Amino acid sequence: MEKKREAIRSTAESVCLEARSQGREELNDGELVRLKAMQGDLRALDERINGYRSELERVGTIPKFGRAARAVSSAGRLAPLSFDPDEMRSAHARLSRGETVVMESRDPGYVSADSLLPPQLFPVPTFPIHESRLLDKLPGFALDAPSLEYIQVNSTSGTAAIVGEGQLKPEIQMPATKLTTTALKLACHAGISWEQISDWDAFVAAVRNELLKKIVDLENQQIVYGTGGGTQLDGLLNATGILTFAATGFGPNNEHFTDIAGAIATLRTGPALAEPDLLLLHPNTWASLRTEQDQMGRFYVAADPSQDQVEQVWGIEVLQSTEFTPGEGVLLDTTLFGRVAVRETLTLRIGYANDDLVRNILRHVAEERLNVAVERPAAICHITGLPATAPTVTETEGTSKKSSKS
Repeated sequence: MEKKREAIRSTAESVCLEARSQGREELNDGELVRLKAMQGDLRALDERINGYRSELERVGTIPKFGRAARAVSSAGRLAPLSFDPDEMRSAHARLSRGETVVMESRDPGYVSADSLLPPQLFPVPTFPIHESRLLDKLPGFALDAPSLEYIQVNSTSGTAAIVGEGQLKPEIQMPATKLTTTALKLACHAGISWEQISDWDAFVAAVRNELLKKIVDLENQQIVYGTGGGTQLDGLLNATGILTFAATGFGPNNEHFTDIAGAIATLRTGPALAEPDLLLLHPNTWASLRTEQDQMGRFYVAADPSQDQVEQVWGIEVLQSTEFTPGEGVLLDTTLFGRVAVRETLTLRIGYANDDLVRNILRHVAEERLNVAVERPAAICHITGLPATAPTVTETEGTSKKSSKS
């Protein structure tokens, strides 16, 4: 086939040279037809030659029989300790040009079973899906010490008044409590074999991302529900003095947007005079809320969800996480409630533990140190009584019907 390809190329060149020898810069119609036909033949031959070359590289030489055939079982032949001199010269030339060189020497003198194996799977389909990180929405404070001392204000009493000359002025009292919070470590680890690290970059990246995801999941849960006491974070809902609101499904169509408006008013008129800017919901609860409809079948959250913003309630951003409790919501003013004290940022470390080294295991550790300082609990409102399940759709005999929501 290679000889035939060279012959066609020579014929095509002779056609062009003949036209030029006659003083013509363009080919006539007959010559163009012949040249296009030869170009098509060349393309077909190139594809067949490349295909055969790939097949020969994959299969190797013709299989041997007898004692010579059994030699293929030698692992040393598949991964020899030396390289061909031509390969070494080629690698040196590429290194001189600043290129990256990966050398691998194998004996091709055997029949490959590649044709019997499934196609290589890349990238590895184990990439984690990250949820929203609550820590990204909250103010932070970088700790220079293992603990933080802060002042918590739960209430304000007294009012201003008009007073006459020589009369006592009214006193305003803001009883404050001095608290100390200690940074706690959130951590997890995973061991990855050196073979996986060498062969599956995508899988290793997926494992590392999964470690970080587990830390974020724990963050979301502990920042909201941590019980404190030195073993858990000082969670928002366990601070003394937070506000509460019980949703009842108020309105002609049992909708809950009026309830959320009531919770906003509870914060706005509370001791902190807070204006909430963040609402924490479980995905099922948010799915149920944003699909609530009025008596005309229109969505409360947006008349046209495909066009309008549907990640807000009354202008307040909604953050979803499966770590939040279904049927509840946490409404807060992120500028007033306090801050997150961070001693050590989220870090990924790599090393060995116990007999990892002799087992070719490289251990990955994800960890961070932080805690929550709730300075104004009255800037947090715990909403209960919201829907706990997401709406479902069932199809029967070509029709679809939306199920009821709890």
